[in-house]
Amino acid sequence: MHKYILLALVMCGMVCHHGAAQTVRFSTGVGEFDMVLNPTNDPNLQPLVDNLIAYVGLGRYHNVAINRAADGTAGDPSDDFVMQLGGFLAFPNAPELFAANPIAVRDLEAVTVDANGDGDVDFNTISNTRGTVSLALSAGNPNSGRSSFFVNLGNNQFLDGQGFVPFARIDNMDTVDRIMELQQVDVSADAGRPGDLTFIDVPLLDNGKIATITNVEVVESNDDFSFVGPIATALQIANRAITSEPSTLATMAALSSSAAIEPPLSSGMVDTITVSTDVYPVEAIGVSVVPEPSTAWLAVVGCLAWWRRRRS
Repeated sequence: MHKYILLALVMCGMVCHHGAAQTVRFSTGVGEFDMVLNPTNDPNLQPLVDNLIAYVGLGRYHNVAINRAADGTAGDPSDDFVMQLGGFLAFPNAPELFAANPIAVRDLEAVTVDANGDGDVDFNTISNTRGTVSLALSAGNPNSGRSSFFVNLGNNQFLDGQGFVPFARIDNMDTVDRIMELQQVDVSADAGRPGDLTFIDVPLLDNGKIATITNVEVVESNDDFSFVGPIATALQIANRAITSEPSTLATMAALSSSAAIEPPLSSGMVDTITVSTDVYPVEAIGVSVVPEPSTAWLAVVGCLAWWRRRRS
């Protein structure tokens, strides 16, 4: 029985999540910024869009730290580089404790943009100019992008040939610029890694706490938009639904609403915007993030009701 319910869930999500650009709103302690996904409606960008939507739908961007505000000269925005987030939960949100106990966002599968593995992206992309958004990568691997992403603060076209694919755009950068104006601290020594770019430009709010994403929501989309397809793809549940019997429907619900914590990996940008693969010797802290009820869970309930009507 559960197999058919799960299959119905996957199928109803997969037929309705593609389409025109969605807009995702990120709320912070100093304002909001809206991210337009796939602003050029390029079908090649859909895996990158689905990746971010899956993290949003699973609640994994709730209470993440803005861990890098790469600022050049203080007070001079002309040489700002990038703002990076999405790699770490802001627990605890005191900067020195955050660095000493970094908790990574629970990763989904990496996004493939180089199918033949030749080191080059398989399609033409827009450039990494101010306001565009790309995934952070492990050095030299275009197929390593996961949760961590960065906002270009200037015209960083030199990143274009390194596998960084812009998949979104922020038109109003006022809030991002306000974040860049915050005090920044170097807590890399507290992390036991002096000079690690992950922790040298951490922005702080006026109360001394780390700047954090407090809420994420889809504010504009097609009428047929659903979180379910991207989540199903990211969690690779389609094949499991066909080849194995899930133990309970609660398993799916847990996957759709949990942000369980695993031992972290660094998500810092090394040299440019890379993701370090060094494992931090940090014990996982028993913290979970409970997102608002998501469209994915509502779809579970809807599909269950449909199945019951069919049975009656």
